[in-house]
Formats: sequence, structure tokens, C-alpha cells
Amino acid sequence: MKRRMLIAGGALAGLAGAGWALRGHAVAAVDRSLNRFALDPDAPQPDAEDLALHRALFIADLHADSLKWDRDLLSRSDYGHADLPRLQAGNTALQVFAMVTHSPVNLPWRDCLSASDPNHAAWLAALQGRPVRTTRGRAYFQMDLFWDTVLRSQDHDGPELRPILNASELLALIEARATGDTAIGGLLGLEGGHWIGLYRSEPGVIEAEVQALHDRGLRVFAPVHRFDNPLCGSSEGCRRYGLTPVGRRALREAEAAGMVIDLAHASEEAIREAAEMLREPFIVSHTGVRAVCEAPCRPDRNLSEDALRAVLDSGGVVGIGYWAHAVGAGVHNIPRVMAHVMEMADKRGLDPSAHVALGSDFDGSVATQISADELAVLTALLRRAGGGFDEQAIPRIMGRNVCRLFATRLPGGSPTMAERVEGALAAGFA
Repeated sequence: MKRRMLIAGGALAGLAGAGWALRGHAVAAVDRSLNRFALDPDAPQPDAEDLALHRALFIADLHADSLKWDRDLLSRSDYGHADLPRLQAGNTALQVFAMVTHSPVNLPWRDCLSASDPNHAAWLAALQGRPVRTTRGRAYFQMDLFWDTVLRSQDHDGPELRPILNASELLALIEARATGDTAIGGLLGLEGGHWIGLYRSEPGVIEAEVQALHDRGLRVFAPVHRFDNPLCGSSEGCRRYGLTPVGRRALREAEAAGMVIDLAHASEEAIREAAEMLREPFIVSHTGVRAVCEAPCRPDRNLSEDALRAVLDSGGVVGIGYWAHAVGAGVHNIPRVMAHVMEMADKRGLDPSAHVALGSDFDGSVATQISADELAVLTALLRRAGGGFDEQAIPRIMGRNVCRLFATRLPGGSPTMAERVEGALAAGFA
């Protein structure tokens, strides 16, 4: 009898192992399908001068969704968009890792997205053995994954993932990389606080939820993703309303805690109301601009002129994406969209190159046109674009603008700290 039980137990273990292997193959297939990459055949080949400048830059990217996927960020993968080895190969020094927790599927017979639509993030979580029932559970799982990667990177043969929780740690990262350290700074970002205020909104509850996220390491707070939620309307939602009372309380708490507010995906009304309410500069981490939106660019997904003006007038930063739905087909559209933001800033009496940044949306279920390990292509594009893309503008766009804003807004940040960060960048990088 004991032998039969052992045989049966071994068979069950074998079936379970086979099931997990099949599940892993299924996840990889989905990852390959949704996170495609194809370099534009018209993309420039970086020459020696391009590569020399690229290697001398401090590069920061405002948005990647890599924590959404079951890939070890410490190991180079042959699919998906980003991991530490590929970020290192592309010379990225600072990366915001955002957490997707609820992502409705586009239904061809609808012109808006709703929380009740089929949820890609939930079934992907189920496929990967992650929390399924709540968006909060999925967010905290990804934060734990980030911290696990941080710890493992300290004893791993490859670049260290160094968490950036305050302005002093940002300055230390800049100074370390200037001496040849290969550490990559990582910040945690939330892409949609869908559970905040969903069931409870009495005084103290909203603030406690936001503070709990801060205590776990969150430093970039985006209230909404692709559908209207209890905090505010979405640019792709069905009602597209502005900030709710709960949303106002959440943004105030996040701003006071030293988080950077990210209004990517927010509705027109929500951006306008947030701009009136917030006291500090905010960002739109990954986007395109409707005024220069060519097919297959999606206008609803991208910034209107009014929304763009609101970001600029706050002193904030706009992260321009690399995928066709944001900028149109072809990598030459990336500097074209950036140039429009710079022109708008100039018209408003602002420094043209001080408000543009990188917002790749790596691993965001999009087909990017530039890869993490071939980011020198973007430097080559900007050098060849002419116009305002000079030797002062390119380093700003590629990272300095993000560093200045984070040095001002993260805990311990201030205009004085921003000056120290600017000085460290000037001393150690192009």
C-alpha cells in the first residue's frame, strides 16, 4: 500500500510539475506576443560619435511594466523588452518600474474601456500564480517582487538594482555611476490606485492606504489607468470625469508624502483639476501628443494641447513613448513629438528642453520601436534631428530633467538638492 501511495504521489507531483511547465510556456507565449519589438528599418545606425555621447549620458526612463511579467529581472531574456542586463547594455541609469493591476481588453464594438470589461491583468496574474481577486493584492505582490530583486541583485553577477527612496539616494547613485559603478536605480510606480476608495472612503482610510504604499517604497503615484475608477476618470474611460473627492484626498496625501504625481492616462478634466489643486510639478510618464498624432497613434491615449500646457505650467515633465500608438509608426516620430513639446514650452516662455523625458512603456503590452539594449539609436536620432536637439538639450531629455524633478520632489528633496544633483551630473556626465 505504501509503495502504491508513493507511486501515486510521485505521479501527482509529476503532473503538477508538468502543469507549471505548461503554464510557464503559456506565460512566455503571451509575453512574446504582447511585448513585441521591431526596430524601424529606417532607424539610424549609431556611429562612433553617437556611441561616445550615449555612453557619457545619465539616462532615466519614467515607465516600464516589467514587474507585470514572470521574468527574472536579473537575467537577460530573449523576449520582452527590459531586464537589468539589457538596461545596462543600453546605459540606463534610473528606471521607474510601474505596477499594472487591472487592464481591460479593447472590445471592437466599444469606444471606451470599463472596469467590467475582460481584465487582462487578472487572467495574466492567474496564469502566473499571482493574487487574482484584488488589485491591491496584485500591487503588493509586484512591490514584494521588486524588493526581492533588490536583495538578490546584491549577490548577483551583474548590475545591482539600487532602490531610490529619497533625494539623497538619487544623488548617491549619480555620484557612484560617475565613478564607474554599474548600479541601476529603481523607483516603484503605481499605474492606477483602483482599490483606493472602492469600498471604504471614511476619513483616514484613504490617507492610510496612500501612506501604506509610501511605506512599502512607492514613489510615483498614478491614480488611474485605462478605465474610470474611484479616484478619477480615464482618458479612455466611458465617463471621463474629473477628480472625485476621494481622488483629491489621495493626491494630496501622495504629494505631501513626497511622491511624484503621474497623470498618465488621466482624463482631460482630471488633469485640469489636478493642475489647479497640486502645489508641486507633476509628470505624465509615458505618452504621445494628439497634435502630432499620426496613424496608428491613438488620440484618446495621448495628451491634448490643454493637458500638455497644464503639465508645462506646473514645471513638470512629459515622458515620450517609443510605441506606435503613442507617436506613430517609425522612430523618426519620437523626436518630432518631443520637438512639439519643446515648441509649446518655448511659446509659454519656458526653457524648451527642460520638460521632455523618456517614457518607454517597456513591457507594457505594446510593440516598442526601440529596445532597452539598443537605446543608442535614440541618441543617434536626436543628434540627427537638428533644431533644438543640441548638446545641452539631449542630456536633459535623456535623464537630467527627470533627475531634477525627482531631486525636488522625493522625500528630502528641495531646490537646493536639485542644484546639488545638477552639479553632480555636470561634473560626471555629458
